[in-house]
Amino acid sequence: MHQGVSWDRLRMPQRIISIVDRQEPRHVLLRVFGGAIGLWPAEVMFDDEWQKFLHNGWRRFARSHAIEAGHFVVFKYDGLGDFIVKVFDETMCRCHYHSDKND
Repeated sequence: MHQGVSWDRLRMPQRIISIVDRQEPRHVLLRVFGGAIGLWPAEVMFDDEWQKFLHNGWRRFARSHAIEAGHFVVFKYDGLGDFIVKVFDETMCRCHYHSDKND
C-alpha cells in the first residue's frame, strides 16, 4: 500500500451517508462486484463531526483486494447492510479478482 495514506478507515461519500442514515447500520458487509464468494465484515463509525467512515475491516478488505492510492472505488448499497464494491485501477479499468465470474 502507498506510504502516507491512512488505510485504517475510509470516509464514506456524502451520497452514501444520506442513504445509510435512513437505516443506521453499524456493521456492514463488503462484497466485490461479481465475486462468487467473500463477504468482508466492516464497521461504520462516526467522528466528532458526524462524518461516517468504514472502519474495523476496511484495512483487511483493501489489502486483500490490492487497493492502492490512485485506485477508484465504487460502492453500491443494497439496503440490507451490504455494500457491493467495484475497484478500478489508475487506468480506470475494473480490477478482476480470482473469485469473479465472467461479467
